[in-house]
Amino acid sequence: MNQLPLKTWVCNVCGFSSAGAEPPHGCPQCGTDRNHFEEIPPAGKRYLIIGAGIAGVSAADAIHQADPYGKVVLLSDETELPYFRMNLTRYLAGELDSSKLDLHSRAWYLENHIELHLNTKVVDIDARSQQVFSADGRSYAYDALIMTTGASPFVPPFPGVDLAGVQTLRTLRDANAILAVCARPVDVVCIGGGLLGLEVAGAISRRGAQVSVVESLPWLLPRQLDQAASRILQQKIESMGIKVFTGAKTKALLGEEHVESVQLEDGSFLPADLVIISAGVSANLELARKAGLAINRGILVDDMMRTSDPLIFAAGDDTEHQGRMYGLWIPAKSQGSIAGFSAAGKPAKFAGDPPSARLKVLGIDLFSIGQISPTENGDLLLVDESGGNYASFLFRKGVLIGSILLGDASLAAKVKNAVEAQEDFSAQLGQGISAAAFKEALKA
Repeated sequence: MNQLPLKTWVCNVCGFSSAGAEPPHGCPQCGTDRNHFEEIPPAGKRYLIIGAGIAGVSAADAIHQADPYGKVVLLSDETELPYFRMNLTRYLAGELDSSKLDLHSRAWYLENHIELHLNTKVVDIDARSQQVFSADGRSYAYDALIMTTGASPFVPPFPGVDLAGVQTLRTLRDANAILAVCARPVDVVCIGGGLLGLEVAGAISRRGAQVSVVESLPWLLPRQLDQAASRILQQKIESMGIKVFTGAKTKALLGEEHVESVQLEDGSFLPADLVIISAGVSANLELARKAGLAINRGILVDDMMRTSDPLIFAAGDDTEHQGRMYGLWIPAKSQGSIAGFSAAGKPAKFAGDPPSARLKVLGIDLFSIGQISPTENGDLLLVDESGGNYASFLFRKGVLIGSILLGDASLAAKVKNAVEAQEDFSAQLGQGISAAAFKEALKA
């Protein structure tokens, strides 16, 4: 027969303590009855999480589920409650206000016994003594540490990047600075034609700004779209009054104290009261270096999100898993949960995630997942371009490995499931199915 685990019971009248599966029938010290005994939770493991983005909050949530007695401390260097960073462009567009950005209410952290410290910048880690130090002089001891330190916007070294009016978008503070400028009609140049750059352009265009997008590569969204799909996307964006310049390299940002224009390498100039640079991100690795962790482009982790230090885990935009850095919301959330469960002794495994993307704000239905262009002999690409819409499906040995849906992304969920499940469509392909017919088959 399994015995019940021993618990610690303390008399709330005199402080007498007793160990047992149940409280004693009465207190031998003061004589009160068993109703005055309270269970004292065992001393819990100390979990410390640096960074309160989606990876950090997901890690905290997972730890609480796996180890309810553990002490979870979550450190954020921002002053606001942790928020949906991916919705900042929707906030810029006026689709939601700042109160709708919060991941959870303040009460949620209390209810889940997560000790949240805002405005706390970590400056050092001593892995040998298992301590973390913040800029205000405080120290935090840990039994397990999870690093979700994220990434910072990459700013190319153009002349003039230090001028006033040159901005990136990563935080709520950045978004508010952009909104302050766009409160009046302005000329805005968005450098970078990736997802973030296009969403920012669409958002501030709604605010009445005159917007130009400058992309140095030959077409927009080169990671998510092939050239044919990008051409259709560009036409849709330009029909909204947004100017798009592809294959255009920025030479310098000009102005005396405040930016006034953007000079391109072809010698042309674009007027600019505000320049927003969306040129990718670089992982925040300074603390990982101080902790002595193995790093490459990011903090190197295994499937359980363990670093080279067995007491330290990592997740999110600062993390490199099997040679890949995702920089995306869904993988960061998944990695955070896995890091939390693993740190709490209930290992889970991150099996990777096919990169997928959806375009918000612009009102253009766009979904892209996996590999979009053939790279091996035998790869089969089916394309349907009709009615201003575009759909492509890439197969390898009959398995769907990637897709683009532009203009009508109603099949996004089914396509995503098929790619993730590595579904084999060899039978249909063997019958010479077209892209249009394949779409109909997916709908069935």
